[in-house]
Amino acid sequence: MEKYRPKFHFTAEKYIINDPNGLVYYEGEYHLFHQYNILEEIYWGHAVSEDLIHWKRLENAIAPDEHGQIWSGSAVVDEENHRLAAFFTYCERETERQSQGLAFSYDKGRSWEKYEKNPVLTEERKDFRDPKVFRYEDKWIMVVTGGDCVLFYESTNLIHWRQLSLFRGSTTDHVGTRECPDLFPLKAENAGACKWVLVISINDGSPAGGTGMKYFIGEFDGTSFRPDEEGKEGNWLDYGKDFYAGVSWNNISNGRRIMIAWADNWQYRDALPTYPFKGQMSSIRELYLKKIGNSFHLRQQPIEEMHVLRKNSREMHKMNMGAGEEWTLKDHVEALELELSYPINRIHSAIFGIRVVTGQGKQLEITFSKKEQSCTVDRRNAGINPHEKFPGKYKSKLDFSKEFLTLRLLLDVSQSELFVNEGELVFSNLIFPEDLYQIKLFTEGGDLEIEKCVIYDLDGDVIS
Repeated sequence: MEKYRPKFHFTAEKYIINDPNGLVYYEGEYHLFHQYNILEEIYWGHAVSEDLIHWKRLENAIAPDEHGQIWSGSAVVDEENHRLAAFFTYCERETERQSQGLAFSYDKGRSWEKYEKNPVLTEERKDFRDPKVFRYEDKWIMVVTGGDCVLFYESTNLIHWRQLSLFRGSTTDHVGTRECPDLFPLKAENAGACKWVLVISINDGSPAGGTGMKYFIGEFDGTSFRPDEEGKEGNWLDYGKDFYAGVSWNNISNGRRIMIAWADNWQYRDALPTYPFKGQMSSIRELYLKKIGNSFHLRQQPIEEMHVLRKNSREMHKMNMGAGEEWTLKDHVEALELELSYPINRIHSAIFGIRVVTGQGKQLEITFSKKEQSCTVDRRNAGINPHEKFPGKYKSKLDFSKEFLTLRLLLDVSQSELFVNEGELVFSNLIFPEDLYQIKLFTEGGDLEIEKCVIYDLDGDVIS
């Protein structure tokens, strides 16, 4: 196995990958297409899964042609014509203009026929890309990047498109080009209301620096999106450095909404110390909507299907940590899942958290402060730093008003994902350790109680 190849996060066999594309469920298979840069020619790579955990890589799906490179996009099930339809952005060879192309598959995505009159949609904009198409009542809707906004189009036949509206967001969140938009309805867990969620990737200015993702919650009437007044500024989806271009699967029943993202950052994509592959995906996450006060917020959790990877579990209850103590939970491990629950009223320490030792004098440190109401993830000294913008210390406010503080940490060979308070707060970060992991808990400046601690080894070899 190549150094830093993840065990349970998706990677291509070789070459460079980035944005997930064309996510769709069709006839028993989940399709994952992705940007695939092979010797400077950009394709759609392709993999399928029956359970969202075990993936089979297939032949490249959509290749560049005389029009240009094949950039990001989406796929839908065209039930009337018994086929899949894929929408992608051309970066045109002669002009570098961006336009939208279309292709069809009649054999479950194994082969594709490009529409003979491509491109189907063009605009005189510098940035015009990443079409996300979905069914809305009796028509199709396309949401596409317009640079400093996202644009909405409609069609009845997937070929001819008419512009409906655009959405810019507030003036305070214009930080970089808007990319990879996604729009979907989601029912609130605790309110019964169904809202629309608009997700946008922004290629500069995230809380951790560089690329990041925002979401807006509001209403969509088939023509325009209107954000709720309480959330018109939008919220960040992830406070780590490596969660970008995330989009959700089309054609999943029961109102379920699942998302995957590119686990990387454009600041240092080409500098990562991996070979022959470069780039990996995040875990697949289920999105939930929750009403807090007068506003709605997204929550994220790793999908339940991931439980099949768990083995060698160790569970402990009601443990008291004295001030200044440090406990070792696990030693010499490549991939694991850790769950922790702390009673808020039994936290008397100044700071506490998790240390993931990654080598001699190296560690990823996750720190909580009840006084500051904060969570901090520090990867400045977590192993190899392949680029000057890679090391960092990332911090966010955290609600300590609940009965328990809950944590869920996924660690893979070269990726960490932290979910706090059932996904209220998320930090996703690549790490390149110098040795196998050692997992420690610590507290400083006071004692605390741990209500529950569960640690699992996680199986790998999920890609064939």
